[in-house]
Amino acid sequence: MSRAEQIDWWLGQIEAVRRTVEEDRQARRRPTAHRMHHTPASDVVIRGKTLTGALDEERRRALPSSSGGGSGQQSRPSPSTALPSPVAGSFEGNGGDRSGGSLARARQLAAGYQPAVVKVLSYASGSARATATSLYVQREDVPVETHDGKILSDREAVADEIKDWSKDFEKRKPSHDVLTIRLKLEGVKDTPEGRETYAKAIGAGFDGHRHASRVERLPSGELEAHIVTAAAGGPKERFRVRSERAGDERSDHRQLDYRSEAVMKARIDAATNIPPTEISLVPGKPQHGRDGVVWQLNRLISQRGPLSDERGNTIGDAAVARNTAKDWNRSLRSQSPRDTMHLMLSSKSGVDPEALRRAARAFLHDRFADHRFLFGMHVDREGDGHIHVHAVITVKSETGQKMHPGPSAFRSWRESYAEHAQAEGLKIVATSAMERASQQSYGPRDKAIVDVAERPRPQRSPRDSTYAAGNQRRISDARRRIELARANPIRIPMSASEQRVLKHSADAWNTVAREQPENPIANAMLERVSLAQTVGAILLTIGQRVQHLTRETTDMPITAEKMARDLRLMNEAISNTSDLLEGETKKQFREASARYLETLATRLDLQRASEAGVQHLSRSEVHAIAGIDADRLIARAQEVRIGQEREAASAERQADRATALPQDEKTSRGRDPVASHPRTSEAALRSPQRMAVREAPEAEAAKDAARSITEHPAQSLPAALIQTEGIARLRAEQEKLVREVETERQSQKGQRQT
Repeated sequence: MSRAEQIDWWLGQIEAVRRTVEEDRQARRRPTAHRMHHTPASDVVIRGKTLTGALDEERRRALPSSSGGGSGQQSRPSPSTALPSPVAGSFEGNGGDRSGGSLARARQLAAGYQPAVVKVLSYASGSARATATSLYVQREDVPVETHDGKILSDREAVADEIKDWSKDFEKRKPSHDVLTIRLKLEGVKDTPEGRETYAKAIGAGFDGHRHASRVERLPSGELEAHIVTAAAGGPKERFRVRSERAGDERSDHRQLDYRSEAVMKARIDAATNIPPTEISLVPGKPQHGRDGVVWQLNRLISQRGPLSDERGNTIGDAAVARNTAKDWNRSLRSQSPRDTMHLMLSSKSGVDPEALRRAARAFLHDRFADHRFLFGMHVDREGDGHIHVHAVITVKSETGQKMHPGPSAFRSWRESYAEHAQAEGLKIVATSAMERASQQSYGPRDKAIVDVAERPRPQRSPRDSTYAAGNQRRISDARRRIELARANPIRIPMSASEQRVLKHSADAWNTVAREQPENPIANAMLERVSLAQTVGAILLTIGQRVQHLTRETTDMPITAEKMARDLRLMNEAISNTSDLLEGETKKQFREASARYLETLATRLDLQRASEAGVQHLSRSEVHAIAGIDADRLIARAQEVRIGQEREAASAERQADRATALPQDEKTSRGRDPVASHPRTSEAALRSPQRMAVREAPEAEAAKDAARSITEHPAQSLPAALIQTEGIARLRAEQEKLVREVETERQSQKGQRQT
């Protein structure tokens, strides 16, 4: 057989396999008889058996329509499925969705339809977590149905099902995101100079990594540092810890891997001139994610006392540790394997439970046809009778594809859920929270936290009481989120895209209110979305105006007088608008508008100083204007200075070693033909010397820049100092200082300008 014939033969085999897989997939989606029956009572269900006893037939899933998995692709209704046609009428910009557009959704909501609620509550990795989530679905002996039609009526059946799933679970472990390291510099005593040496060593060794540390005196009089650091640093840098092995057993003795240890010691050596042999780095047990940061910080605080982070902030209690972990979160680059997804479909009280069960079954088979799943239905007996369908779904499909749901996937899921619910006669429509100017609802985690505090479980009462006593702030935050969601204040659009969505919704409700002038839902929703649209437009206009006023312009400078006049007009507009609002909506509007006013007020103060001929502002004056931003800029300048000085010291050492090279050549000449070549030795000498000559002025420029910013944070750096990319970025950050104020400040300086 020729090569061309072999290729043709293989292509034929591949096409045959592809066709067989596609035919099998379509066959599994055709309706089967057992799907038309209600779920049997638990006392007649045989554990682990299918409803008909035929496993192969059970895997031919009943689907009114198919989608090709859970990736969020839209599905086409099957000809055999009698889905109601959507209400006619759509606005431009909302076409392409299957629910008929904003007008159709508004008409359905006005007719008493409820919004489709589809939430991902959590993800789990490993069989233990997946089993725990599935047992939550099966709590109170709720019958649980699987993707292949089995009914699991007890805990053992659920555990066996997840055990079977776990054969395809990820074997990868969660990433090590945060480390604790004990740093010891031999011979460094507890003196001001010694503590300065440790400060340089910590700043250099963990440069680019978020970290917090504490330096302590040992009984010998020497110093030692305890450091919590994020493992991830630069774009491609990550500190790693390895465990020593004794034969086939892994011991508890841990060490930094060779590369991580070498990098840290080289940086500390460059900053302090302490050789690597006199530097000790002992790591602790790594932790994962933001919770790992909180745990490590709290452990050191309780054992050692307050810590100081790389920006000079003090971390002295659990609340600050949580905020620090939140601040570090993006820098962690944390990765967790995901094996299962916990999905919830929700409905208000008054619907037919069996109809909702059938709709949920059809939805899951539609959107997750290639995934294993199980689901069960709960009724909130203590509340107002809300019905929830909980489903646990494998993230990886049977073909090996993993789900990564985004906003488009959730939109598609809501539409599919609403279609199947309407096919069962339920009044559910797919709509977004922004269309209704509605706040996001609270999650089951919030409800569980509050329930533990208010109604401790009898079998775990001591543990729940202890949790409630030590987590008052978390319980209070969860209770506040629940109260906010139930009150459902008007949600203000904060972006241009949200404004567009709300405009379509306002147009739709205006049409429905004209069609049905006596409909209380239509009139209330029109008033709600119109007010949200108006308030959002005011905020958007103010934001754009502030951006224009604070932008650096050379052709037409904006005077302080004009800024003050605009600031007064903005204050009046905000005050008048605020009088129309109440409750949480008023608070939300005031917080958003205060940020804009504060930014403009800061710029106004600096503009007045500039027009008055002030060339230099003292550090206290900058603090009065820019607050904590001045400290951050100064800290950034010091980081640039340390980095440049470290590079200059490293270049100088390389030049010294290169200078010593000709002396070494005398003993090596004759043995190494390459080393004995005069051009080779000259190149080896010139390159480090050129590097040292270049690095020294850059380090001096960084030193001058740091000194200038420390003394006068608002004075622009001279162009002569812009010798490196780091200093250029520093100057850009300095220019932004006068235009940006962190949201942490809640100053009312803008209101005082009226």
